[in-house]
Amino acid sequence: MPAYLLTWNPDSFDWTTLAQEASDLASGRAVSGTWSCGNTKRIPIGARVFLLRQGSRGRGILASGWVTRAPYPDTHWDADKAMRGVKANYVGVAFDALLDPDRDELLRVHRIEVPPLSRVHWGTQSSGIEIEPAAARRLEELWTKHLGGSASPVALVDEVFGALEGADRVLMIRHRSRERSLRAAKIEAVLDAAPDSRLRCEVPGCGFDFEERYGELGRGFAHVHHLLPLATLDSPVVTTLEDLAIVCANCHAMIHRDGECRPFEGLIP
Repeated sequence: MPAYLLTWNPDSFDWTTLAQEASDLASGRAVSGTWSCGNTKRIPIGARVFLLRQGSRGRGILASGWVTRAPYPDTHWDADKAMRGVKANYVGVAFDALLDPDRDELLRVHRIEVPPLSRVHWGTQSSGIEIEPAAARRLEELWTKHLGGSASPVALVDEVFGALEGADRVLMIRHRSRERSLRAAKIEAVLDAAPDSRLRCEVPGCGFDFEERYGELGRGFAHVHHLLPLATLDSPVVTTLEDLAIVCANCHAMIHRDGECRPFEGLIP
């Protein structure tokens, strides 16, 4: 899945909700929205995105996430251009990490003068440029390290961290917030792509729809399953939306019964 660089210049756009959204995400609550992608009109759902702050306050990566809605035109974010009827292109984004520049140190990758990151146009004024695969992998490694974690697979299971203290607790909360954001991004992307905006179990022969069975209570609800058998991985990987699948509770339980991670094919006779 490709990766893209989105940009934000606080000299041009005042992100008034940034501090609150960073706090919400750090607390484990999902944070999503839309962001300008410049002239780029072909960013696929599920693409990885990194947000780069530009302008007089200094450059640096302050956020990452996944695209949950493909580019679409809407009212321009600049008030003057909007008054003239000018449109801008946007993508839907679910953030998995968001730093508050007034409290957190940004990742200063633009200062790296060796390939592959040196080949990225960090001084771009255009949002939505694609990052070549080698540079994207290296950026992901540095970003994960900067956040204080490791690029471990997302298990998408509840964990108890109430007994942890200090730095360990902070890292666990941050890791859990990224897990929840990934799950929310998958659900949001599937809902946006589905013609009827419904979530159905992807196991062949099932197709269970929580909304169909439970009405309004089940709207937008599903389990999210990791297609990669986590226990078999020899090294850390970066999870993408393509690595996840929508499943119902029954199929999810059968997939993992007795500690297994069974394939979808043949699960239902």
